[in-house]
Amino acid sequence: MTQLRALKDAKPSPSTKIATKKTKVFIAGVGAVGGSLAHQVQNIAESASVELIGVCDSSRTLWSTGDAKPITKRDIRHGKPEDWEQIIKTIKPKNEEHVVFVDATGNLKVSELYLKLFENGIHVVTPSKLANTRKQVYFDLLKNTAKENGVEFLYETNVGAGLPIIQTLKSFIESGDKILEIEGVLSGTMTYLFSQLDEGNSFSESVIRARQLGYAEPDPRDDLSGEDVARKMMILARICGIEVERDELQVDPITPEELQDVDSTTFLEKLPDYDNEWSDRLETLNSREKTLRYVGTLTDGKITVGLKEVGEDSPFGRLTGTNNLVKIKTERYFDQPLIIQGPGAGKEVTAAGVLSDILKIGE
Repeated sequence: MTQLRALKDAKPSPSTKIATKKTKVFIAGVGAVGGSLAHQVQNIAESASVELIGVCDSSRTLWSTGDAKPITKRDIRHGKPEDWEQIIKTIKPKNEEHVVFVDATGNLKVSELYLKLFENGIHVVTPSKLANTRKQVYFDLLKNTAKENGVEFLYETNVGAGLPIIQTLKSFIESGDKILEIEGVLSGTMTYLFSQLDEGNSFSESVIRARQLGYAEPDPRDDLSGEDVARKMMILARICGIEVERDELQVDPITPEELQDVDSTTFLEKLPDYDNEWSDRLETLNSREKTLRYVGTLTDGKITVGLKEVGEDSPFGRLTGTNNLVKIKTERYFDQPLIIQGPGAGKEVTAAGVLSDILKIGE
């Protein structure tokens, strides 16, 4: 008993340290999201047992020197020429350690490295939707190859930035629930645009303002086409076990048909010609206490993406800024579907979502 009490009361000496295996992180792409992620990883490196071992951009690679100095985009200019074979060889895990490759590039070539990374025992975390929205057979191959090699492929930020939408769907399915319907406003750009229209701003002014604030792409038609929402809905459907290809989706763009194929300068110049059409439509809806939101819906295995009339006081109608909202109806959440709402865009919240995936792997 005395020996047991002595062991219980014993305290480690100040010099004693508990060995903790760090999760090593390599980030490809140090733009808005990748750069923010690099800083977030370095800020919590000691407390969360993560270590940034290197970063790269489209031409150069910079390896960490082990000091506490934050890596910046400017530092990469002094890195070595990019060599993917060498990068994979260098980061390949040793002694059962966890190594996470983060793809923050939005580059097809980088997304095509995932299979090789899995085969080398490297986990992949990405906000990029490129890999997950290719052919269904490729989506399945990614999932199966990761599983066969005992690594994780996580992409929570593919949909809703840092919102736990994918994680929630997976937990429902794993617990035996059945997803019946998913309905969501999944484009921060579209939320901003239509909340601006609700405030009385013109369509053209709202589009141009969204572009100036960085909420829309340099060519806003990339957002107005609805392709971003379509890709997100494809990913959610595939997570639910529904096999779907892009040409099976019904997607209604809000780009004026006459301006779909003109150059970007002409597009912006001609956009005010459609302001009255939009204001008249909103005025008619407002008289019935309704408004417009750009909504993606998955029901009965089918996906539709386009404008939807919603009540001004409904969850969708109350959305402002760049917020996203997704409503999930399941067999268990039938009478009161689960609603997840919050910021659906922004480099900091997206980077935080990526970091959360990294930390899950470390756990």
